[in-house]
Amino acid sequence: MRDDKNTTEVPAGERGAALPLIALSLAGLLIVTWLLLGVTQRVVARADAQAAADATALAGAMNGRSTATRVASANGAIVISFSSTGNRVDVVIERDGVRAVANAERRLSFD
Repeated sequence: MRDDKNTTEVPAGERGAALPLIALSLAGLLIVTWLLLGVTQRVVARADAQAAADATALAGAMNGRSTATRVASANGAIVISFSSTGNRVDVVIERDGVRAVANAERRLSFD
C-alpha cells in the first residue's frame, strides 16, 4: 500500500527554482576563480622579476655591468638602471612588464 501522506507536490510556479540559484552560484565561483588566478599570476611575475633583479645585482657586484646585463638577459629581463658606487651596486630591471629593484655589495674577506 502506498502512503500518500509523505509526498509533497511542488506548486507549478516553483518548479525549477533551484536552477537559477545553481547557475548564479557557478557564475560566482567562476568569477572568484578567475580573480584568484589573476592575483596568483601577478604574484609569480613579481617574484620572478625580483629573483632576476637579485641575480643581476649580485653579478654586477662581482663582475660589473656587462655581466649584470648578461645575467638579466638570461633571466628574461632588461636592465633599466645600473649604478655602482665603490663596492655597492644598485640595479633596476624589468621582466614581463614588472620592475624590480635590488642591490648588492661586494665584500672582501681575509679569513
